[in-house]
Amino acid sequence: MQEKEIKNYLAYFRGIRGAERNPSNFQRRDDASHKYEDSTEEYYEWWYFDASFSNGYHMVITFHYRNMFLKPMVPSLQFFIYAPDGTRIDRYELSEPSTVWANPDYCDVAMGKSWVKDMGDHYELYLNINDDGARLTFTNNVPPWKPGTGYNYKSEEKGMVAGWVVPVPNGNVKGELFFKDGSTIPVEGQGYHDHNWGNYRCHKTFSAWYWGRVHNEKYTVDYGWVLPSRDDGMVVSPLLIARDNKIVLSTDMVNVDLEDFRTDESLGKSYAGKIILSADTLGVKFRLEIDTTRVIETMKLPKVVDWGQYYFRFLADYNMYVSIDGVEDSVSGEMLHEYVLLTDNEEGQNG
Repeated sequence: MQEKEIKNYLAYFRGIRGAERNPSNFQRRDDASHKYEDSTEEYYEWWYFDASFSNGYHMVITFHYRNMFLKPMVPSLQFFIYAPDGTRIDRYELSEPSTVWANPDYCDVAMGKSWVKDMGDHYELYLNINDDGARLTFTNNVPPWKPGTGYNYKSEEKGMVAGWVVPVPNGNVKGELFFKDGSTIPVEGQGYHDHNWGNYRCHKTFSAWYWGRVHNEKYTVDYGWVLPSRDDGMVVSPLLIARDNKIVLSTDMVNVDLEDFRTDESLGKSYAGKIILSADTLGVKFRLEIDTTRVIETMKLPKVVDWGQYYFRFLADYNMYVSIDGVEDSVSGEMLHEYVLLTDNEEGQNG
């Protein structure tokens, strides 16, 4: 791979692997719309939220201003509610373009009856699809995170950009779930919010990604392991480590081992059942072992290219060791993580 293209994959730290202690480079504008629709039909953008509630419910929400996984990339909204007994409620809605709006200065997105807005010190979210939905408030425990420049790929020569920021790495969530039968469930717990955008379909540079987060009473960890579409491409590997609600480290200097590969019978695709992340930079040593316990979602995505694309969501147990400036600690618990496969060719997906 040419040096220029290597630097495009290493856009977080402007062409090299990098790391920062206690970064504070995020701006509200980073979570606003990044509209490219006047210049390309391949512009996509979405705002993602998830929450784990104290009553055992989980919820995942995505506002797709332009849905990369549809063709054409029309606006769509979706949510999943996972009940403690294993049952699931999922809702989808294609939004009328006349009802869709996104602010270019900060997160303020409307899609049909649903909306989400950055109120300055918290996010308010209202979700309604056929009278099922939620009213939620997300309040940050950990400062917003922008890994380096916020670009996981950027080519000045080709004019191609793909961005990712995490405005809520770990937050308190309160509100209620409501249902068309008139019932409601009050909820509170921990949540997460990230934001993706770009001006080209991701399969042109990336073939798959693993993503996950740890929300521990003391630690927050968010990570991505984004595999290239070319055999000689560079892996994009953002990692956040926060302790006591303060960001300690932002880096892409991460090692990942993918092990215990399993095959999902419904999709016929394999995934890593065990993931081991490690880092050692700027006085921070870190090791996270993730052991998948349950597949909670599998999906073959709509056919927008000439090959299959697939989505997996998992629950897992984790064990984490971290040393910060010589102070060592170990924690364990349960976490969510996911795998997205943008190709039918699984060769090389072991990282």
